[in-house]
Amino acid sequence: MWAYSGRTELARDGLSDGRLDLRIFGLRPSDDGQYVCTVKDADDYGETIVDLDVTASGADPHLSLGGYEAGGVRVLCRSAGWYPLPQLLWRDARGQHLPLVSQTHSQDQEGLFEIEGTVIVTRSMEGPLSCVVRNSRIQQEWKFSLHIAAPFFHNAQPWKVALVLVLVLLAVSIGLGVYLYRKQAAQRRELVKKDAKLAEQARQLEEKCERLDQQATELAWRRFLLPENRVKVTLDPHTAHPELILSEDHRSVRWQMIRQQVPDTPERFDFWCCVLGHEEFREGRHWWEVKVEGELEMYSCWAVGVAKESVERKGKINMDPEEGIWALLYQQGHLTPLRSTRTPLPLSPVPTRIWVCLDCTQQHVSFINADNGFEIFTFTAASFNGESIRPWFWLETLGIQLCLRDSTHENPSPALGGSCPSPTTPASPLLDPAGTTQE
Repeated sequence: MWAYSGRTELARDGLSDGRLDLRIFGLRPSDDGQYVCTVKDADDYGETIVDLDVTASGADPHLSLGGYEAGGVRVLCRSAGWYPLPQLLWRDARGQHLPLVSQTHSQDQEGLFEIEGTVIVTRSMEGPLSCVVRNSRIQQEWKFSLHIAAPFFHNAQPWKVALVLVLVLLAVSIGLGVYLYRKQAAQRRELVKKDAKLAEQARQLEEKCERLDQQATELAWRRFLLPENRVKVTLDPHTAHPELILSEDHRSVRWQMIRQQVPDTPERFDFWCCVLGHEEFREGRHWWEVKVEGELEMYSCWAVGVAKESVERKGKINMDPEEGIWALLYQQGHLTPLRSTRTPLPLSPVPTRIWVCLDCTQQHVSFINADNGFEIFTFTAASFNGESIRPWFWLETLGIQLCLRDSTHENPSPALGGSCPSPTTPASPLLDPAGTTQE
């Protein structure tokens, strides 16, 4: 009974006349219903039922136009604040009821109803239209009329509206497309000009970078190839394969198919046609020049580089850094670094004068084209492990001779002027250190 708290009172002033009144203040829709009045005393008892009908009249109907639909105009009628739920009707000028397209209602927190009904009004419906909201409990109704002018119905043909919209959009699109095309064409022309200018600037920059790289490379090798770093290398006949023929001064080597009768010492190579230099290096920078004489053919096969003192001399070995050999191989018309994975270098023509540069401190082995001072290839982070490093040569082709260029007093770079003379000592049978033929 908390809903009636503070809203009710009993009027006792009529008790002497047998009348007892109940007053309810702030009447609500929820107060609607039956109430029982009970009277009793010690000898008698009586009761009666009273029906309380609560009625609330809402606001005047509110009409609004919706969109075009089904060849007509959609019209909405809405009214709120009713109790109980009223009826909503649409009538034409003759008082005939119009069929509703939709009808909805809702109830607010106070229990009052809001109702909405929709009809489609066509051009054939002449005269004003009326929206009627009726309270059936008290038999009262509220009416609101609306007259829709004929021009509204011209727009009720969807295809006409769509056609006009399409034509307008098409015209706008064409105009916008032409404008954008012209704008983009002008931008493209400007971009082409800028691209051409940038390409020219990039080309000039590349040329400058190439010149700077060449200058930096030449400067770096000039610092490395100082006269005091150049060494005179001679070949060690005790390590030469029996098919290799050394010159008398041990400064050149050639290959023949006939094996010489020489002692099979532990120092001598017996499978690969290799020979080591006499000199051993453990520290500092050193370089020497190797000249390849003879006509290079596709079948020519030779290599120059360095090797560890402990390199295996007997049997077939892999000629790569893992076996202690860092060298360049000429084979099938290309120079190729001797590594586990062999990739030919894109050099044309193949240089026949090569500077072999050994940096024991940095553990680098580099090969330089002696004709132009450009780097051919560099083995970086070579693992010398503190061992002695010796010049290393391999030759297995007739008509080719590997010569060690002499003259430590000459300038090392063509850019500095001067060149090294070709070996003048003719090839001869393998000699021992005393200059006699070994057996």
